[in-house]
Amino acid sequence: MTQFFISPSVQPLRGTVHVPADKSISHRAAIVAALANGETRIENFLASTTTHATLDCLRALGVEITPLAPATLVVRGRGVHSLREPSEVLFCHGSGTTMRLLAGVCAGQNFLSILDGTPALKRRPMARIIEPLRQMGATIIARANDQLPPLAIRGARLRGIDYTLPVASAQVKSAILLAGLFADSPTTIREPSLSRDHTERMLQACGVKLQSTNGTVQIVPITELRTPNSELRIPNSKFRTPNSPNYPCR
Repeated sequence: MTQFFISPSVQPLRGTVHVPADKSISHRAAIVAALANGETRIENFLASTTTHATLDCLRALGVEITPLAPATLVVRGRGVHSLREPSEVLFCHGSGTTMRLLAGVCAGQNFLSILDGTPALKRRPMARIIEPLRQMGATIIARANDQLPPLAIRGARLRGIDYTLPVASAQVKSAILLAGLFADSPTTIREPSLSRDHTERMLQACGVKLQSTNGTVQIVPITELRTPNSELRIPNSKFRTPNSPNYPCR
């Protein structure tokens, strides 16, 4: 039997740990800023393969995004109804968040979008977003009997729906909420259990009329979206509670 002996260090370990920015909120901040009118500065943006996939897709949709520093971006939003048809496939890399959230945005556009990704992403289930977006009026086809990516989305003038999620999912809920911005009437989402509410809080901070009570969320469509003070700051991952002031915008 091998024995190991570990002696304590003579000097205590000292240093500073920098917690990365929240990835989920970084995705949402970029999308909201792209739909807002005018210029939005995003601070403490998480730089990763998945968040940059969202940025690349937004650029393909006509949004101008300028990095000012490793964690600071300026997004020049085109407005809710001013995105342009992409000339290429929207490649989401391996990011399910990118594909699901942008599917909600593309469902409300008057053009064709094709969302694809890596082999790993092609195995991620997408039927849970396809069904409600179809009910809202979008035309969507997908692989494996409309279960798996890639997604081909023909956007349309959407209608509001009352939809109960079969499984609680912040990504599916967010896709429907973003599509609800383009609907002709309010959209109501019912959750079997509570999921993260980053999207709801961010949209409310940007002036969207949204009510959330007892697992039911209702969003009212808008004609214009504006970020507060033309600035969004991403909180650090898991180091800020939902009750923190100005969460997640400032």
